[in-house]
Amino acid sequence: MRRISTDLITILLAGLGWLTLASAQTAEKPDLSKQPTLYVVGYAHLDTEWRWEYPQVIDEYIRKTMEDNFKLFEKYPHYVFNFSGANRYRLMKEYYPADFARLKKYVDEGRWFPAGSSMEEGDVNTPSAETIIRQILYGNNWFRKELGRASAEYMLPDCFGFPASLPTILAHSGVKGFSTQKLVWGSSAPAEVRSLLRKRRRAHRSTWACGWGRMARVCWLG
Repeated sequence: MRRISTDLITILLAGLGWLTLASAQTAEKPDLSKQPTLYVVGYAHLDTEWRWEYPQVIDEYIRKTMEDNFKLFEKYPHYVFNFSGANRYRLMKEYYPADFARLKKYVDEGRWFPAGSSMEEGDVNTPSAETIIRQILYGNNWFRKELGRASAEYMLPDCFGFPASLPTILAHSGVKGFSTQKLVWGSSAPAEVRSLLRKRRRAHRSTWACGWGRMARVCWLG
């Protein structure tokens, strides 16, 4: 019991320290040559449809994603956020035009980034290569038209498995980065995954940076 209490106190003190640092945030940019600085980018993962239907996504999840992040933008001058799926932005524009106009202001300021390149964070195992390419084509075209900028990365944080052709498909679609966290989760042969990544890296002269273990964190194509 005493050990548990000590650990709890340590956690609470650490949390208090982080809160103190957050409240002390200013608009002044740090001197990176003298001040060690950790950069963190906010992200909200949303399954557009899973154990809920579109009305709940529109009424609750889409709305709260905007409102909660608007508050963080006003509270923290250095706060940066990215959100994927052009289809979700389409819903924002259709059902919350005033909030979408405010979102566009943050995009112009370089604080809210349209991410993921595609219309949705969809499955890439069953669909054909053409389907994946169309997701990226339509997604980034929507971003360019409505937000004035395209995304440079492909985000699939919640997909179970990837085809060996995915790096090639993304490269031919003009995508520079790939971000995920489930490359080896549940795999019975993680070594084969590592070999695949090295092979694809050599084939495309790209640099992969991956964190291994239960979940691989991020991979960049170039």
